[in-house]
Amino acid sequence: MRTHQKITGIAILLLSTIWFETATLAQDAPLTFNVNTVADLVDDNINDGLCHTSANTCSLRAAVMQANHSSAAQVMINLPRGTYALTLPPSAGDDETWGDLNLGVPLMDGQSVTINGAGASSSIIDANYLYRAFKLGTGRVAYIANVTLRNGNPDQGGGGAIYMSGATLTLRDSIMENNRASAGGAIDMSESTLTIIRSTIRANVATANGGAIILGGSLTIRNSTFYGNGADTGGAISNFGLAVAVNSTFYQNYANTNGGAIFNANKVYLYNSSIVDNDADHDRDELGGVGGGIFAQSNSTTAVVNTIVVDNTIEDAPIYNDCSGTLVGYGANLFSETSGCSIGGAWVTVPLGTIGSLQNNGGPTLTLQPHADSSAIDNSNDALGCVDETGAKLTIDQRGAPRVFGPRCDIGAVEFGAVVDKIFKDGFQ
Repeated sequence: MRTHQKITGIAILLLSTIWFETATLAQDAPLTFNVNTVADLVDDNINDGLCHTSANTCSLRAAVMQANHSSAAQVMINLPRGTYALTLPPSAGDDETWGDLNLGVPLMDGQSVTINGAGASSSIIDANYLYRAFKLGTGRVAYIANVTLRNGNPDQGGGGAIYMSGATLTLRDSIMENNRASAGGAIDMSESTLTIIRSTIRANVATANGGAIILGGSLTIRNSTFYGNGADTGGAISNFGLAVAVNSTFYQNYANTNGGAIFNANKVYLYNSSIVDNDADHDRDELGGVGGGIFAQSNSTTAVVNTIVVDNTIEDAPIYNDCSGTLVGYGANLFSETSGCSIGGAWVTVPLGTIGSLQNNGGPTLTLQPHADSSAIDNSNDALGCVDETGAKLTIDQRGAPRVFGPRCDIGAVEFGAVVDKIFKDGFQ
């Protein structure tokens, strides 16, 4: 049932706290659909404003269909615990009643659609290897939170979990795993804006570019981990737009040619991030490959700020190769092997093995913690400190633990010795 009552007092405060990404709250309450079945059923009347199927239920697909045909400023879709397998295979056309869940071109400018699960481990959208999970149309503004998107496979198409063109998406407290595509194993985005917050992107594969993401547009990553993603080029990310990562981790991603973690053809800025144990030329074939951690194409801009780039390799072997191309460093940065690249600005070479393995160090994502004797600890530049892309001081690390702990903040995504509040130890509840 729709609700159009005014939100006042505490309700406004609560809503703005939970959905802080929304720029301005509408005067009326969001149009809300509460999904109550895991069955993949279509809505039986898209013109009545009700999420309703022939089985007298509200399915995820029916809720998305109603959002497409709504003129409400905000639409909220609540997704309880359960595995929501997409079972309607794609047919000849691009239609909301089959294949992926289409959030199409909105009926009004600025309309937002939020899909909010009960937690990434609890609310799972499984594309069932039939197609991808979501397609976002031009002008669409969407928020997806507290869900897992898995097992997407759009055959020869791009975006194993999400394809977006001319759209804006915020993905928060979520997991994207085991998705496959020709490009952008998890996400293929063009002329779009994507923000990823406190999320895990793992084990996604692209046959061409961007094991996790291929982008043209703007990507911002905060407090998130990319691991085990693979592609021909750009094991985690293939960037042809603007990519910014803050307090984030890239671990054991791989490319069969260039850029084990990141392939950059335009602009990449890395702030207090950790790029460790990624691999280029993973298949060891005659085509070769370089830039185990970062590959910076000529005429691109790659800036590292208080970032760790160590123990990256080529040829799936202990042949160390952290980067290829031209990078520029600000603050303080750690590399272990730089013979393949030119680095201007602030950086030092450190011994191999200065950082631990990926594990639960508290917080919502797995992270890499420096060893107790690591050069990363208390070694940021005094004048610059640890900052984000706006120049604001970072007050927390990737886990949500306080920065600074000690005389100066640490290099990389984790502040050694800082303790995560217990409420956040195993993820946001």
